[in-house]
Amino acid sequence: MRTGLRHCPRRQAPAPSYGVFVILMAAALLPVSPVQAKTTGTGVGSCLAGFPPGVAPALGRFYDAHLWSFLESRHDRIGRIDVHVVNVFNRSRPGQDTWYARAADFIHAKTKAYVIRDMLLFKSGEPVLARTIYETERNLRALPFVRAVRIVPTSCVDQVVTVAVVEKDAWTLKLDFRFSHVGGASEIRYKALDTDILGTGKTFSVSWQKTLQRTETDYEYEDPAIFGSRWTGLAIDGTLSDGYLREITIARPFYRDTDPWSMSFSGLSQKEDLDLYEGGVLTESVPNQLNTASVTYGHLVGFSDNTGERLYLGWSRNSETYETPIAEAPVPLLPLDLLARRTVGPTVGWQLFQDRYRSFENIQLIDRVEDYDLGWNVMGTLGLDPSVFGSLGNSYSFNLDASVGSRLLGHDLLLASGSWQVRRQTGEWQNESGQLAATYYNQDLPEQTWVLHAAYAFTVRPDPLSLLYIGGIQGLRGYPNYFRLGTRMWTTTLEDRIVTPVMLFHSFVLGFVAYADCAQIEELTPARWSRIYEDVGGGLRIGNLRSAYGQVYYLTMAFPLVRVPGVPADEFIVGDIVHF
Repeated sequence: MRTGLRHCPRRQAPAPSYGVFVILMAAALLPVSPVQAKTTGTGVGSCLAGFPPGVAPALGRFYDAHLWSFLESRHDRIGRIDVHVVNVFNRSRPGQDTWYARAADFIHAKTKAYVIRDMLLFKSGEPVLARTIYETERNLRALPFVRAVRIVPTSCVDQVVTVAVVEKDAWTLKLDFRFSHVGGASEIRYKALDTDILGTGKTFSVSWQKTLQRTETDYEYEDPAIFGSRWTGLAIDGTLSDGYLREITIARPFYRDTDPWSMSFSGLSQKEDLDLYEGGVLTESVPNQLNTASVTYGHLVGFSDNTGERLYLGWSRNSETYETPIAEAPVPLLPLDLLARRTVGPTVGWQLFQDRYRSFENIQLIDRVEDYDLGWNVMGTLGLDPSVFGSLGNSYSFNLDASVGSRLLGHDLLLASGSWQVRRQTGEWQNESGQLAATYYNQDLPEQTWVLHAAYAFTVRPDPLSLLYIGGIQGLRGYPNYFRLGTRMWTTTLEDRIVTPVMLFHSFVLGFVAYADCAQIEELTPARWSRIYEDVGGGLRIGNLRSAYGQVYYLTMAFPLVRVPGVPADEFIVGDIVHF
């Protein structure tokens, strides 16, 4: 329940989509689509017998939602389930039967049908439940090797529905050299990765990378369905120039809103140098070691009318130690709290969640179905760590996270989130931190998305890893990475994203972007607010249509508007870092 200081975000199952893109994709891939089927015989038209007039012929954005809900209202049952796996390129479409498409499809190992079946939340003989269909779609879409998916009825006989699950593979083999240049610094990465080994859905990767902080060699294995079960597994082994990383997680998550329980076991051992920067220059390194272990059980309390509650019980053990800081520049060492910490004890959590997902395109990605929850999700966790269990002093901690989405004007999306955490130890409040963020997307104009993002964060008596930065890699793109260090900060960004119809090699969509960033931070030493730093920039924004990794590549120039000694007049930015 309580996480370690190293945050490794995992894929979260997004919500179902009924977007035009998926409808058109299925129409191109299925032998018979709902639009093409006749209204007689055993085709999908028989499913529409008695369907409310004015909805069935028009299709529309939520056609599948209406159709599955209608079949559910008739108490239809699931019959035969056909799984169709489509390769990376659909070479039957005009212009796609090229030499590189044939080569890619030949090299790529198509996903095995049983892998998709293992992820289905419904079985033959069960009643049709529209929510279960959509939850299955979003779970499948969350898998890295799935480019798109659609679940449609293909026939109805005596209220028994034949179901087609159409899954389109993404290109999963990745042998790449990646170069990023943001904030005046470069990062290099070599990686061999396959998120669908021999079509089994398993992930294995070997990577080497050189970043500002360190060089690192990693081996990673991830299994979304251990032995075809609902259990998932993750194992990471990393060798760092300044330490190591070992992580393992075995979990049975909540795959659907009404799942009665979940369980997870996790462990992490990490040793590395915490590098601290000022003005983009390394000033201090603090060797530290972190070890965590936890077990968590989640239980569904109730779910009704798209709203549910869950209770979590767990046990965790966390330890953190620091060595003597190493000065990397002729400046005074920062006033940091480097006391060793160890907490052991139970955790209890409560979650309120709402399932109100909607589907969009061209929000963060390009030409991909993106699912966002417009409902509330609130999670609170209390950890108790008495010394009798081995903690270094009696302590307790509290974490609170909340998020919500909304549509204000019809062609827009507002996403807001907040978090707060604090620890009470040795009679003092420690490592209190919080963050508020909101992002507004407007798509009133075709093929154009306006983005307004704002965030505020603070920390009081922070652990070293809780310190805050503003800079190039943190969103202030005209300035060096880790430009200013502090304890309170705010940032804003206005961005205009345009997608063009220009496609390269049937794999990349050309787009443009213009942006303006603004940020300010309360510096650590001396404790005062910095100047307000601003930049403007623009250039190319390229969407990858075939990759399993859903990347959007930026090739832009950024220009700082507040001149500071040591900051160049412009920054060239290349990479796939997308913050919002």
